[in-house]
Amino acid sequence: MGRKAKLKPLPKVLRLPLSSDLDGLADKKTNTILLDRRLPPFLLLETTIHEALHLAAWSDSERKVTIRARYIARVLWAQGYRLSRK
Repeated sequence: MGRKAKLKPLPKVLRLPLSSDLDGLADKKTNTILLDRRLPPFLLLETTIHEALHLAAWSDSERKVTIRARYIARVLWAQGYRLSRK
């Protein structure tokens, strides 16, 4: 990867119950990601990636973010990435 690029600060991620039509939400102003805590594991991974992509590239279209998030989630899931419960 060569030279180190300047990275944006990590967002605060909160898992709480959201309205039934919302899996997640990115808030650029507060650098926060809200995730519905009731999501099943794969959808939680995909939604986390989706909202992180919004924060990383706010001007990207919803379609582009959705396609990329699904692809990345599938790759990570196939590699065995899972949320570890503490």
